[in-house]
Amino acid sequence: MEGELTHWEGEPTQVWEALWEVPRFEAFSTLSSTNDRLKAMAAEGAFPYTVVTAEHQTRGRGRSGRVWSSPEGLGLWLSVLLVAECREDRVRMPLLLGLAVARTVASVVPDLEPRIKWPNDVQVGGRKVCGVLCEAAGSREVVAGVGINVRQKASDFPFEIRDRAVSLEEASGRRVSRSTLVGALLGEIRGLFREGVPWLCGSLALEFRRRDALYGLRVRASAGCQGVAAGVDSSGALLVDVGDSVVRVACGSARVEEERLPPDVSQPNPSE
Repeated sequence: MEGELTHWEGEPTQVWEALWEVPRFEAFSTLSSTNDRLKAMAAEGAFPYTVVTAEHQTRGRGRSGRVWSSPEGLGLWLSVLLVAECREDRVRMPLLLGLAVARTVASVVPDLEPRIKWPNDVQVGGRKVCGVLCEAAGSREVVAGVGINVRQKASDFPFEIRDRAVSLEEASGRRVSRSTLVGALLGEIRGLFREGVPWLCGSLALEFRRRDALYGLRVRASAGCQGVAAGVDSSGALLVDVGDSVVRVACGSARVEEERLPPDVSQPNPSE
């Protein structure tokens, strides 16, 4: 296929396939979208954990069709083919993939403290470092697109998002290996999905609470409600305390309305 690379990060792609134990790894200099390429591969019978990456995407996208800036060589733009048994599994996947990214960042760049912003972003220092986009690719197949800002300086981001986006190297001040990121991320994804798509309960719920970027903030959800973010439930829905009740927001987005509440203000316990 035009633009396909035989080598990535200095090694033949087959070396990475063997090291990561994936059935197929494709790397491209330029693609319209790694998700679109992997969808086409899924339609042709690609196996789970097939991975596609590109140095540059011409039509990279986020949720709701938003443009995802994918400058050449500055980030990690990749897609992984996963399996979900039902719609409920697919709903939880973006948050769980966000958790996998947060774990990966914490292990590869240990001086950073990544947080997960519902429903599909990972932040460092309150700024977006990663976005996740999951798209159906068949009755059970799900293409999980992950975009991680790795090497951008502030001037590399579009002007309108410079105050809200950051890269791993800008935030940490150190060089970050993209191949190390991919290997660690695939390991975290395999661990999370080893026995299917888990519910956010027990130890996973506790871990998510520690990494929850919205908890205790006053937010406005796209569903129309506003109140204090009170965590997520086991299905991955956002819980919003509106004063006289806790509203469950199953889909959409949420934006912060105010800074974190003072520590003497009581906060609701999340549902598990």
